[in-house]
Amino acid sequence: MIFIGIISEYNSFENIKDILKNNYIKDIKLIHINQNSIENIKNIKFETLIIDSNLRDYQKETKIIKEIAAKYLILNTDINILTLEIKSWNANLITYGLNRKATITISSISESGILIYLQRNLKDTNGDILEIGEDLVRVNEESKLKIYEILIVYTILLIKQKSIIKELQENSNFFEQN
Repeated sequence: MIFIGIISEYNSFENIKDILKNNYIKDIKLIHINQNSIENIKNIKFETLIIDSNLRDYQKETKIIKEIAAKYLILNTDINILTLEIKSWNANLITYGLNRKATITISSISESGILIYLQRNLKDTNGDILEIGEDLVRVNEESKLKIYEILIVYTILLIKQKSIIKELQENSNFFEQN
């Protein structure tokens, strides 16, 4: 079982969990981490840790996050967090957001979908290189998803099993929710 920790608002976590559950991701366990539970995660070995919301006690909480030593650290560049310090950690840092320097960002939004742009090569969990490029992601118009939730799900799928992205693009709306 692979553990992915997500520091976010509870509603965002639930939306991300629902999408991943509906899109055939197996052998992963998503764990919601909030301001009150961050100290209790020291004994969990996370493969991936996602920071989508601001940290309350920055120095204390970044120390805990650093000690976890997750293989992948996925960070929202649009929140108030110091990425310079984090870049020195022993983790594969992937940034996402609307910031033009983010690893994964939105290049355009239209009625037919969202064009997500990978701006730098990445290594996936199998060690394969993911090259710079764009993917069109179709989103159900009734979806309540936020852009950041879409970017998080896309990033998880990209590093875990990129083939799912192509398969879902061909067969249905990418981010359908039941």
